[in-house]
Amino acid sequence: MRTVSVDIGSTWTKAALFGREGDTLTLINHVITPTTPHHLAEGFFTCLNQLLNVCDARSLLHRGEINLKYSSSAKGGLAVAAMGLVPSITLETAKVTAWSAGAKITQHYAYKLNRHDIQALENTPPDIILFTGGTDGGETSYGLANARALAESNLDCAMIYAGNRDIQDDVQAILAHKELTIVENVLPDLDHPHPHAAREAICDIFLQRIVKGKGLDVIVNETGEKPMPTPWTVYELVKAISHYDSEWQEFMLIDMGGATTDVYSACSNSLTPDTVHHGVPEPFIKRTVEGDLGMRVSAMVVGESTRELVDIIFASQTERKAAFYAYLRHLMTYPGYLPANSEEEEFDTLLAGLCVGYASERHAGRKKQVCTCVGNVDLQLGRDLTPVRKVIGSGGWLSRASQFDIHHWLKYRELDDDGRRILLPNQFTYYRDSSGLLPLLANVARLDPQLAARTSIHCLTR
Repeated sequence: MRTVSVDIGSTWTKAALFGREGDTLTLINHVITPTTPHHLAEGFFTCLNQLLNVCDARSLLHRGEINLKYSSSAKGGLAVAAMGLVPSITLETAKVTAWSAGAKITQHYAYKLNRHDIQALENTPPDIILFTGGTDGGETSYGLANARALAESNLDCAMIYAGNRDIQDDVQAILAHKELTIVENVLPDLDHPHPHAAREAICDIFLQRIVKGKGLDVIVNETGEKPMPTPWTVYELVKAISHYDSEWQEFMLIDMGGATTDVYSACSNSLTPDTVHHGVPEPFIKRTVEGDLGMRVSAMVVGESTRELVDIIFASQTERKAAFYAYLRHLMTYPGYLPANSEEEEFDTLLAGLCVGYASERHAGRKKQVCTCVGNVDLQLGRDLTPVRKVIGSGGWLSRASQFDIHHWLKYRELDDDGRRILLPNQFTYYRDSSGLLPLLANVARLDPQLAARTSIHCLTR
């Protein structure tokens, strides 16, 4: 049976039709159409009709002639506010958990919530609040105080409690009038993060509540198939690739879209001699997402976030810098715009470099030397990606850009603003998702992870 995969992005809706013969997956057709943000179902069915070359693909779906799997990252994706106790411990674990479930962290809070924090949440409510804090048997007063603050708020978003199990019953009673889900602690003890239950709860809420509106509920009713967040499916594909091929056990994937830049890495947590790790253990597979780094919808925000580097690049070129920022403003107004001349192509390349450089730097760990009673040691925060030897570029612009010098941008500087070494790859082979198939194969991985992993590796351009 043929399989159809559709990915609804913030700017473009992509679809592919695959055929399977034995252990081989063949691409039959591949189309891209503009996303219809006012109602996602319109663009979805337009794309599907073009892919299948029919007037109404619904009839094929109703007759069961094709398998359909689809995902969505449109309209800002899945917004999660993360709450924890200590910033580098439970809050960091909450962030990693949400990222792995395909979410974008829109707000994050440590220790006790104050009135300003509650007001900020009420003014810009997330889809989900991931409420963590305390290892099992540990601190309880902060969690109870935060539960009371949430209870007294006007928030009506979904809430997940994944903190100290000792106060689960109290939290349940305090937040009984809210939409609350209680799951196992994301950090039952300091050495063993346990994100799985909270991750599944986030996905369940996405399916039950978030798809309502945005036009996704219409697609569900018409197709009988529920979507998944695009980053969730890509995360699972990264895991499948790492498990399938020993040569790809450790790698990075940079997925740059119009609104965000996602970075995924599969990497072990081995430490070099005389190095001590600070914080909770890093997961083997990790995703981070940068909501201020995107090629179109977030273009002007990129320019503002990276202004210090832009000033250096355009030193003594006042007019070109002004033209660059004018171009960014134009992109935000017309996100489907493509460069019309060589100068705009150069501006697009610079914009892509800024997204890749800053997103990768934020994803990677840091290392600094500290003095102890037994001598100097290196203190490592986060993950060390220096051993990684393979990097994939995906997303519309990166998929097309055959001349992009990603080596320069991945290591545009060695040290961060605090003088700490940034632990990104030094030597690596770069691969492009030149056909733009990885997000679509990620949907296929929900049916057959090994087949999707094998096909993903074969479709890359070195």
